[in-house]
Amino acid sequence: MAKLTSNTSGNFKTYGIRTSESERRRHTGLYRVVAILLFLVACAAVVWAVKRHHDNRKAISSYAVTPLPDNEVAVLTFADERAAADSAETAAAIREYRQRDNQPDMTFDLQEFEQQRLKQQRKLYDEALQAFNERKFEKCRSVLRDMLVPMDSSDALYDPAANLLGRASMNIYRSGTDSETNVAYTVKSGDTLSKIAVNYNTSVSAIQKANGMTTTRLNIGQKLKIPQSVWSIEIRRTDNKLVLYANGKLFKIYNVYPGSAISRSYSGTFRIFSKQKDPVWRVDGQTYQPGSAGNIIGSRWMALKGTGASADAPGTAIHGTNRAGTPDTSPGAPGYFRMSNADAIELYELVPCETVVEIKGSAR
Repeated sequence: MAKLTSNTSGNFKTYGIRTSESERRRHTGLYRVVAILLFLVACAAVVWAVKRHHDNRKAISSYAVTPLPDNEVAVLTFADERAAADSAETAAAIREYRQRDNQPDMTFDLQEFEQQRLKQQRKLYDEALQAFNERKFEKCRSVLRDMLVPMDSSDALYDPAANLLGRASMNIYRSGTDSETNVAYTVKSGDTLSKIAVNYNTSVSAIQKANGMTTTRLNIGQKLKIPQSVWSIEIRRTDNKLVLYANGKLFKIYNVYPGSAISRSYSGTFRIFSKQKDPVWRVDGQTYQPGSAGNIIGSRWMALKGTGASADAPGTAIHGTNRAGTPDTSPGAPGYFRMSNADAIELYELVPCETVVEIKGSAR
């Protein structure tokens, strides 16, 4: 190994090593090659960095921000724009798939939904009809209540279901076994049917029918079934239906026909303030006796009086008709809220005075 010593002038001299001019030139050439390689690497790095910066700027500009409809600039990040583009591509792919397979571009098929709804209605109606034929009236009524509440009166099965519900409800009511509309009572000394009827806000005929009685005679200790319910009525002007509720539950649905004395927009809250059998009809100074050709109100009359916000409303009434079967349904027919005589008689026996009557909607 070479030994380095210092002379008095501070310069170094090498002892024991002899070098030639060619060796010095060779070393100098090697250094130059290394320097050139390092310079080329640095240049390549600079070129790569510039290219990457240029590519990034180009990618960002390709997702240019689009003005919103109200001319406000949408402030979206690059990631937001990319997500929006992906969503658009996905939606386009779904539409293409549906079109290829002839599938409608909608959330569900309305026609199929309607078919399923009608199928379910038919299933419930058949179940109720079977229960009625087996004299399982309470089951029949329960099924029909579930069926009718969401239905529209324009549905094909609405009227048949409403008719069947009424028959089932009246069978239960007249049997005296319905806990919804009847209470048990033991006759005491001094009781009469009229007194019991007043105490329970019902009628003598209703008690007789519930107990299969043909006379008004009572015996002390006799067990009676007393029709007892909080009745309420809803008259729907939109489809001309009179809906009867017992203790808030659907009991029966009748057809009702507003006469010429009822305006198209007549509505409000009323109560039955008087009832009359075989009423006299007075109009234009003329008097028509019960059963006469000019007595258009039939054999039952239930006068209505407005309450609350409807206190000043003109008086009106629910009544029958002098026609057999269904009353005259023409718009100009005289009278108030007309029903068939059979329906008017039945409703008259069921509901007492002070029954609330809600008249809703306007005539179509």
